[in-house]
This record gives sequence, C-alpha cells and structure tokens, in this order.
Amino acid sequence: EEPDEGGEEEKQTEGVVFRKCKEMMRPVRKTLRMLENPDTDLDKEDQLRQTKEYLLTIGQQIEKTCEGKQEEWITEWTENLWVFVSQFTPIGPNKLKKLYEKALKQNSSSETKSSKKRKR
Repeated sequence: EEPDEGGEEEKQTEGVVFRKCKEMMRPVRKTLRMLENPDTDLDKEDQLRQTKEYLLTIGQQIEKTCEGKQEEWITEWTENLWVFVSQFTPIGPNKLKKLYEKALKQNSSSETKSSKKRKR
C-alpha cells in the first residue's frame, strides 16, 4: 500500500465543498435534476433550448449566491459551483459556464426587443 499523502484530508475538504455547493444550489435542485434527465421525447433543437433555460436558471442562482461577496470568494465558489453543476451532465464545468454566458447574451438581446413588458 502506498502511503496516504493527505488524501483523506482532501476528500474531507471535497465533501465540505460539495455540501456547501449542494446547500447553495438548493433553490434550483429541481432544475439540476431536469438537466441531469433531459426530456428525450423532444427533438434536438427543443432539447438545446430547454438546456439553455436550465443553465440560465442555474447560472442566475450562482450569480445570486455570489452577490456582495469578495472577489476571491466569487472566483473560488463560481468555479466550485459550476463543477458541482457539471456532475449532473456530461458537459464539463468550463463549457457549462460558457454556454450559460452565451445563453445570457442571447437572452438579453432578445429581451431588449421585448422590453416593453411592464415591471411591477
């Protein structure tokens, strides 16, 4: 057997990070489940649209979680949270984040067209 060089400690840290992520993402856990089990009855285009909607919901939760926090915290936890989200899909955390940012841009450009909606 090879000596355990901090492996246990690392696992504990990962466990703590996972539990914190799970707690922070609790408001969108249904969305995470839907991301994990996409509706296979839909065609590819609808699946993609649905995945974008899920990512927008999830990404907005990540942003909300980071509001008012220090830059270092935001950097570390944004990464941790996207890694957490990536466990629900075969897509990696960096690609998920990029897809979210792309969906956000597309969404905001389509919202400016329909910004006639009244805010209550």
